[in-house]
Amino acid sequence: MNSRIELNKDKQKNIDKEKQNEKMKKIVKRIVLAIIIIFLVAFLSILYVIKIGTTSIIVNEEVITNSKITDDLKGLKIIQFGDLHYKDNDLLKDTVNTINKRKPDLILFTGDLLGEEELTTDSRKKLVSELKKLSSTLGKYAVLGEYDNEEALSILIDCGFTILDDSNELIYYNGNTPLMLVGINTNNEVINYTNAFTNYNPNIYTITMFHKPDYIDDFIDNYPIDLALSGHSHLGEIRIPYLINLANKDNASKYINSYYEINNTKFYITSGIGTTEYDIRINARPTINFFRLRKIS
Repeated sequence: MNSRIELNKDKQKNIDKEKQNEKMKKIVKRIVLAIIIIFLVAFLSILYVIKIGTTSIIVNEEVITNSKITDDLKGLKIIQFGDLHYKDNDLLKDTVNTINKRKPDLILFTGDLLGEEELTTDSRKKLVSELKKLSSTLGKYAVLGEYDNEEALSILIDCGFTILDDSNELIYYNGNTPLMLVGINTNNEVINYTNAFTNYNPNIYTITMFHKPDYIDDFIDNYPIDLALSGHSHLGEIRIPYLINLANKDNASKYINSYYEINNTKFYITSGIGTTEYDIRINARPTINFFRLRKIS
């Protein structure tokens, strides 16, 4: 017969073995749980990048106040969008619907209608059909981006956009006091700022639209405008806070974020709608800027 000591040793061994098994089970459970969490995080991240990050449009609504905004201009609603880089998908339809819901008075397109892909006859028809649905009370205006070739220019004109190519136009809303809308073509080898700002009057509320944001430094000192609107940067497209913006572009390295204030000029940069080389967005979702002009009380 086994002695009591030997029996106690065997019992203790069984207890230790059970404890070891329980410990292993806990470790395995933790490993499985960690794998599941990693998988879910990866899945949700991929879903965000390819779905929400590139197709869910943010409307950035801002109230603009200025001493030059008179009773004749107060309440005017302006939509700015750009960098469509059109692809044959539902994003354009969503963009048009989002814009029209705001019932804007002015629609301003800040360049890059097309991307690198050539348009098929069918996709061109869809693009024109949707852009023609854009509705505004005072008109649709555009400047050109580096992707905007002769075909893009033709499409914009066909869809009712007035192209401001180093030129300007006076816009009247509810009275005799206009605002000046200036369009600068930042793709020209030589940009004619003198023509763009013909009849510039510092006493008239002035909005300037152009595609490449860094060009603002070339004219802001000579023409201290009130509201500047630009695009091109995509806000970096792939933004990891405090570390990198992977899609930095030429002429969008100094001004890449969504808003700056330069002296008394409010400067807004839209992240655009479409994408270019990476076809993904991280912390730089598609945006449309929606402005309401308000008189200072």
